[in-house]
Amino acid sequence: MTDKKKTDKGPQYEGRDEYFMDIDRYINEGLAGGTVFERDQYTNIEEARDLEKEEPPKE
Repeated sequence: MTDKKKTDKGPQYEGRDEYFMDIDRYINEGLAGGTVFERDQYTNIEEARDLEKEEPPKE
């Protein structure tokens, strides 16, 4: 039985409109990012997206 209260917006949303995706964490852990390139002996991932402004953690 399906929940009629939920609207199916398609696979491009996958619930992301309801939950904040921690994109900064994904980029830092290498799970997403831009183009990977080498400069000297270092491998870098270019900054590929603007990050959302968020409030500091609550104590």
